[in-house]
Amino acid sequence: MFTFNTYKSIAKAMLTKKTPYYVQFYINGKCNLKCRQCNIVETNSRIPEMSLEEIEVSAKNLKKIGGAIVLLTGGEPFMRKDLPQIVEIFTKHSLNVRLQTAGTHYATEDMLKACYEAGARDINVSVDSLDFATSDYINAVPGSGKNAIETIEMISRIFRKDSAILSFGTVLSQFNYMEIPAILEFAKNIGWFVSLVPVHIANQESPMGFRSYDDFFKFRKSQFGYLDELEKELIQLKRAGLPLFDSEKFITSGMQFLKGNSPTWRKNNVCDSPNLYFAIRPNGDFSTCCDYSLRQAPSLKDPNFAQQYLSGEIRNRSDVNKIVNSCGGCHYGSYPEVTISVRDPKAFIERSLMVTKFGSNKLKKAKTQSGFVDEIENIKRKYSKVYPTQQWLAQENHDRIVKWGSIEGRKELVKEDQELRKSQNRIRGQGEDFLFS
Repeated sequence: MFTFNTYKSIAKAMLTKKTPYYVQFYINGKCNLKCRQCNIVETNSRIPEMSLEEIEVSAKNLKKIGGAIVLLTGGEPFMRKDLPQIVEIFTKHSLNVRLQTAGTHYATEDMLKACYEAGARDINVSVDSLDFATSDYINAVPGSGKNAIETIEMISRIFRKDSAILSFGTVLSQFNYMEIPAILEFAKNIGWFVSLVPVHIANQESPMGFRSYDDFFKFRKSQFGYLDELEKELIQLKRAGLPLFDSEKFITSGMQFLKGNSPTWRKNNVCDSPNLYFAIRPNGDFSTCCDYSLRQAPSLKDPNFAQQYLSGEIRNRSDVNKIVNSCGGCHYGSYPEVTISVRDPKAFIERSLMVTKFGSNKLKKAKTQSGFVDEIENIKRKYSKVYPTQQWLAQENHDRIVKWGSIEGRKELVKEDQELRKSQNRIRGQGEDFLFS
């Protein structure tokens, strides 16, 4: 699965704790969805995209500083018609590419095949619910939930030729917490992993680049007991062999985060950016992560970036140090898991066994290669205490999903959402950037 360069970078990171082997590259700021728990498109929609030539420079810089795994995300990365060429640039420089998509109609069969042929072997698709009405409400686009499952079916046919890593990206929130075991079983049946990300909600007084302000997703104190039970259940399911990609330490920390507490995955409450990971904005600007944008940011398309990074110039910037030392903490899947894997030998072994050929082959034996929507219906019948979701959803959330299901109700919610976004300075292509200084 991984290149020799990636194994070398990971080994160096474990020894030195100062090799940024994982990088998130937001290749565009466009998306045809308006997911309610996401704000990254609104943050990046005013930022121009890099050309292929500039991305080539960025890839060279990443390899020079020890980069190994590059997440190509957005926006919706498949909205870039040159995505296969971008994949090829990174794989040509021995960097492993991870693709992320919402599984929209932009992820066509031709595009997926072209990305696979260019060297992509790792892909993550957003799946927040097996109930399509819930998915469509969260994504704010009718039909998007079913579309994602159909895309997953296509990916299974195209990527299942060797040790590819296929995974769901599932944002854990009030809307789906009872569904997680069912989502895990569905993933196992079709040969995929599940990667959970606790929902991130900011308050308007302290805006952060990725996080929305939608309180409907936040857990109430009265629900914290459910989170405790879910934590125990997820760890049991993971030990029983269900394909939960997250480490046990990540799961425990994530439940604390959802309760409004500080995450427990960080050493001395400080994150490992930019020593083990960082983010790249669409125009090539360096950032510690997706939540912050730097004034006068270093640029990956600058031929001198590698020299600036290796000399410590970027690590020692006062704004970078202020972020990593004062940030209250996040729980995005990749950053915590990189830290946990590098600093916790048990978690490293656990993760290694999952992503090696042995772990991938176990999932490749899944019999289901088509009829994924039918498979979901089978899962729903089995989990009769979870589906229909109105049995456990908070009444206010159930009412909004029902309202979204009617044309008139949807118009009302769209208008309400537009007005709210305007008041929150979340209009795409407008407003001020979230700059940190």
